[in-house]
This record gives sequence, C-alpha cells and structure tokens, in this order.
Amino acid sequence: MVAVKEKLQLGAKASRNSTIALLFLAATKGTVGFYSGSSSLIADAIHTSMDIFTSLAVWIGLRLSLKSSGEQFHYGYYKAENLAALFVSVLILLSGVELVRGALENIKDPVKLEYQELALGAAVFSVITIYALSQYKFKIGKQIDSQALIADATHSYTDVFSSMVVVVAIIGSMLGMPWLDSAGVLVISLIIFKLGITTAKESALTLMDAWLDRDSIELIRYSVEHIPGVNKVDAIRLRRSGLVVFGEVQVESAGECDLKRVEMLSVEIEDTVKDHITNLEHISVDVKPGKISMLRIAIPVVGPDGLQSKLSLHIGKTPYYIFVDMEENKIKGWNIAKNPAADLDRKRGVKTAEYLEEQGVNVVIVKDIGEGPFHKFHDSFIRILGMPDDVEDVETLIGMIPELSVISSPTE
Repeated sequence: MVAVKEKLQLGAKASRNSTIALLFLAATKGTVGFYSGSSSLIADAIHTSMDIFTSLAVWIGLRLSLKSSGEQFHYGYYKAENLAALFVSVLILLSGVELVRGALENIKDPVKLEYQELALGAAVFSVITIYALSQYKFKIGKQIDSQALIADATHSYTDVFSSMVVVVAIIGSMLGMPWLDSAGVLVISLIIFKLGITTAKESALTLMDAWLDRDSIELIRYSVEHIPGVNKVDAIRLRRSGLVVFGEVQVESAGECDLKRVEMLSVEIEDTVKDHITNLEHISVDVKPGKISMLRIAIPVVGPDGLQSKLSLHIGKTPYYIFVDMEENKIKGWNIAKNPAADLDRKRGVKTAEYLEEQGVNVVIVKDIGEGPFHKFHDSFIRILGMPDDVEDVETLIGMIPELSVISSPTE
C-alpha cells in the first residue's frame, strides 16, 4: 500500500511539473504569435492551453487516488485516475477537431508572417520542450503504471507533431508555400483521432472492470495449476482501478485440507499472482476441497507378499511399501516396491515421505509418525490415516479404510 501511494505521489508531481512548464510555453507562443502575426503559432498556444487543463485533470485524478478509503468508497478513489484518462482522451479528440478547423481556414486565407525568425525560434523551442515533457511523463507513467499519465504523455507526443506543423508552416511561409501548414495539419489530425479513440476505449473498458491483458490470465492459470495441492483453477477475475489491481481466484484443492493448509495455499497463490501482476492491491482466494476419484494408498509392509503382506509399524525403517489403487472402494491394482530410504542413517522418515509423494500417493496408513514426515505429508495434501492395533495384513486393513481415523498431528 505504501509503495502504491509513493507511485501516486510521483505521478502527481510529474503532472504538476508538466502543468507549470505548459503555462510558460503557452504564454511564450501566444506572445510571439501575437507580435509576429502567426495565426498557426497563436493556435498552437491555444492548443497548449488545452493541454494545461489536461495535465491538471491528471493531477487532480492522481491526487484524489491518494485519498484513504471512505465509508462509501471501500475500494478507494483509485478510479479517479481512470476518469481523468477518459477526460484526457476527449480533449485529444477535441484537439484533433480544432486542428482540422484551423487547417481549413488557412487554406482559404493564408497569412503572411512578420518577425519570421522569432516565430520560427518559438516554434522550434516548442517542439523541443513538448517532446521533453512527453518523454518525462511517459517515463514516470510507465514506472508507476499510470494509465492517465501515459495517456497525457501520448497527448503531449502528438503535440510535438502539431508544433512541427507550425515549424513547417513558418518555413513554408518564408519560402512562399503557406499550403504546407494545412496539408500537415490534416495528416496529423488523423493520427490524433486514432490515439484519442484508442485511449478513450481503454479508459472506458477499465472503468467497466474489463481486463484487457488476456495473456496474463493464461500465465497465472498455468502457474497456479502447477502449485502443489491445486487440483484445478476454476476462475480468475482481475480488474484495474487506477494504478492498482484487485482480483479473485477460485481453485479446487487436491483433496480435503484443513484451515491452516488453506491459508498456506492462499498465500502461495497470492504470491504467484503478484509475480505476474504489478501493483496488486488485493487478491481474494477461494479454495474448495476437491473430490479424488482414484485413491493411491501407501502402506508400510515387512515383506513383498502381496495383499497378504504383514504390516510394518515404521515409516522410514520399513523395507517395503505396497501401493494400492482404489476407485469407489474397489481395488483396481497394486504393486510393491522397496523403500529407498530404509538404509539411511538420517532423516529416513522425511526421505520416505518425499519418495511416497513422488509415487503420486494421496493416502498413507501408518501406526505412528514423527514431526518431519507428518508436515511433509500434510503440506503435500497426503491424508494420513491411523493403523489399528488388531490388524496384521494388508487385505484386512484395506477393508477397514472407511473406519480409520485421520491423524491430525505428529504422534511421536
């Protein structure tokens, strides 16, 4: 939250500096235009005056976004920035209309300039200044991911072309070709219209909570689906509000899980989304327990005697494990394998738990379990069932699975 406010303050500062620079530039062009008789320079000064209101609108929008959430605005005032961006786009379109109107008037009544060198110097100064401003605002806008500031920078960038038209117009007048002004203005007006429409569309869609970056949704879905414990992703919803992003993710877990595991899984999903989305303000994670149609059960046994194998009371020391695949309480298949961790001197329990996870086990039946293997099974969504005292072989134990209790904490 602090980082977002710092970005908003940086954006507001950039808009303020831009407004001050535009005030000076508009006054300079207006004064030189008046004394030189350059109608195109005066028109450009009026155009720059409109840009002052544009920068002010962005500044106001960013300042409003800094306000804390109130009783009515539970999600903050961040969308004031998007409203400012929409307003900017309307001004861009109005600027295009104004340029077309001025071009048509110049075609009918070309103007001969006085103090041509002074007018040309003011026009060149305008091009350099506005270009520098546009790059400054674009850099800050990209840095803080501000839609309004980027839109304002784009507007300023188009103003560079309109100022270049003034330069061409003055040079054309000096060379006896005043028609160059009108032709250039008409071409630039088309560019301005396109940029204005694009900015207006993006601003309106953002205000309507549309998410425009489809690729990011697919990347998030892929990353979340590969988090251990997530069976599938049901829904991902993101919406932009000014600089920040709010979202919801609904997932199905790989089997039942307790509240602590849900919390851990939610944090992991949130961190994954943050890796793909900058300025993520809040993400709501809904974890629903998934139903497992096929169970793969691991049981420690003393020897490789199939379903008649005798049960072992140890997790890490047991020489063999039998893996039983069951569907709708019916055995679909089984196999026995040596426990690769049985001969280790240290961490036999944890290494055995890692081995069973690699085998795709989702249920393990044990007599006692230490803290290390317990947490390994728990974090991997492997259900731990307690082995009863009066059962000796695997076949009898399988028939009692519905009656077995869940081990919810280490027993040794």
